[in-house]
Amino acid sequence: MDEHYRLLVGRASRENAGGDMQSPDPISDTIKVDKVFIENDHVRKQSWFTTIKLQFIHYLSLGFIGILTWGLLWCAFDDDWGWDGKWFRLGTVATVAWASGLVLQELTTLPPLLAALLTGIFARHFGFLDMRDYSQIDAFLRKIYPVIILGKGSLAWDMDYMKKNWKQVVSLGTLPWSAEVVVMALCSHYFLGFPWLWGFLLGSVYSSVSCPVIMPLIQRHGTKPDKSQNWPQLICTAGGTDTALSVGVFGLIFSFMFSNASDLYRYIKAGLALLAGAALGGGWGMLARLVPHARDAYVTELRILFVLVGGLFANFFTSALGWGGTGGIAVLACNATAARQWARKGWKLNQNPAATAYRVLWSACEPVLFAYTGTFFVIHGSMTDTMLLGLGILLITLTTRLLTAAIVCWNLSIKEKLFICCAWIPKSIVEAVLCPLAIDTLIMKNSDDDHQMKYAEDLMRLVVQAILITTPIGYLLTNHLGPVLLKSKSKNDKDLESQMQASRSSSFNEDIKL
Repeated sequence: MDEHYRLLVGRASRENAGGDMQSPDPISDTIKVDKVFIENDHVRKQSWFTTIKLQFIHYLSLGFIGILTWGLLWCAFDDDWGWDGKWFRLGTVATVAWASGLVLQELTTLPPLLAALLTGIFARHFGFLDMRDYSQIDAFLRKIYPVIILGKGSLAWDMDYMKKNWKQVVSLGTLPWSAEVVVMALCSHYFLGFPWLWGFLLGSVYSSVSCPVIMPLIQRHGTKPDKSQNWPQLICTAGGTDTALSVGVFGLIFSFMFSNASDLYRYIKAGLALLAGAALGGGWGMLARLVPHARDAYVTELRILFVLVGGLFANFFTSALGWGGTGGIAVLACNATAARQWARKGWKLNQNPAATAYRVLWSACEPVLFAYTGTFFVIHGSMTDTMLLGLGILLITLTTRLLTAAIVCWNLSIKEKLFICCAWIPKSIVEAVLCPLAIDTLIMKNSDDDHQMKYAEDLMRLVVQAILITTPIGYLLTNHLGPVLLKSKSKNDKDLESQMQASRSSSFNEDIKL
């Protein structure tokens, strides 16, 4: 007899014995057991039905809100938001990108950004939307995206961890990135004919690692049972350093290439831009210690607006001055410093209302970013040679990055080095934000330089190709090999790790839900 069945029979017998002192009747026991099975099955069906119903109502509510919003815009702006209006196409592609991302994640667990990117590519291929026709709007949005994603990541930085492990954080965040930038510049110059400046511009964006894609997976592994390694903080801070370099250096080279200022001013600006961004952001973040006051009735809302509006102003203001890259560094420094000040007053790192607000904002921006980036990717026969060379260049540069990452992790075991290599594969977010900027700028300048436009187009194609290849590979390897590579060696370690995971907050997992 099945063990579970025997236990239920025993429970039914005891219940029967509690009612009277007679010996239990086997037939009565069987009836009670069958009743228990039927009730349990009903609970399971009810639970499944309740879950589906809640999800259906959730998306139905979003659908109503979306339809009403569209109707409001149509009434306010007439035919521009009608079925064939130019603004309606923008909203439609963004909505389809968001919905397809949910479907992809539900069916495969892959990041939804892949579906959003493919949505944009197909929208451009079938002639539904081309963001080249909206270059000013696209350039405006690409000043907002970095503030959200960089601010979101830096709110999780533990400055004490960075000070204690600064050698490992700095080496892992800078050396693989630097090696890949140099190799990419060499490959693009000799294989694709890029000028050196265009080669380093491509390398600076191409070499960025995308930690937010795999952070929910990293969080599952948490801190090692003996507390010798904190994987979320190592990946988050080292990856943030990598991102800061990409944003900062790309901005420097980009503003140097497209600025009309004198050579002397451009050299001075290039030398001071990163330091100015760190000083500007650090100073603004230090103000979070004083304003708003911790006892203010609206302290939560004011803190969120303090860093968000400050970051937006810094990025737009420095861009207007031509100091590219300064705003991104300022956002990183501001939010990391502010999070440290708030932690001293009771807010936990990455587990506070500000971090939640940034996650919600990014969940809205992510499908829009990748869908609109995908519309720049034009599929035609003349790009075959570029794409084939791009595959070879990707293999060379990625191998360089991973070998360098393995070498700089001198204090880790072989399995842990492999885990770092898996986490250092994905390329997506910074690449998607920055790769079309050269095209937007040339269009807005009404440039007739065909060579410049060709370099900008090839830059964008190579970056999109890297996103589509490295993101799923890195995500799947980190997801499936991570538990194996970081598996505890002893039973005591396993028990301790299980207790730690059971008590750990699931703040990073909210990224998936959002």
